[in-house]
Amino acid sequence: MGRVMTLWGHIEQIDTKVMVWIEAKWGRSHAFDSTMMASAKYTPFIILMILVVASTGFAFPGLRITAVLSVASAIVAAVTVRALHEPVSRLVSRPRPFDKEPWQPLLWHEPGDSFPSNHAAGGFALAIGAYHLGPYFPLLLGLAIWLAFARVYCGLHHISDVVVGAIGGSTAGITCAYLQCALFHLP
Repeated sequence: MGRVMTLWGHIEQIDTKVMVWIEAKWGRSHAFDSTMMASAKYTPFIILMILVVASTGFAFPGLRITAVLSVASAIVAAVTVRALHEPVSRLVSRPRPFDKEPWQPLLWHEPGDSFPSNHAAGGFALAIGAYHLGPYFPLLLGLAIWLAFARVYCGLHHISDVVVGAIGGSTAGITCAYLQCALFHLP
């Protein structure tokens, strides 16, 4: 247990250094700060809208069944990772960066548990769970990465929160995409 606590101490030091560095960037570009605030808040909705469009088979009518199955897989992955992360979050009970540092985040958020990031987990679960959506996949993965970065930039999460959230979401997404292949004999 001592090694785990030592490792956690090093991780928290890195998290603090990253947050101090990011906070120093705030206010240098109003346009960038505003973009990051909008990204942290609205990217999950954009991801969901892309999944809805993809599920219609609009861009690839011949793959409509695959698209619907992929979107269903992605949603199952996101719900699963959220359910699995909730007890972890309560057990760890790590405060958000603005709860323990003397500054306000760029984007208002209620105080609460920060670890692991549910936004990062959900973004990666949706993106990777929808792996079979062909050309939508790189876009979704890029948005998941952007969302995770925006949540850190806005001061809502530590970098380790989003990394662990991304790992959890990716694991759920890979599992659901694999099960989709196995159950429905997709390539």
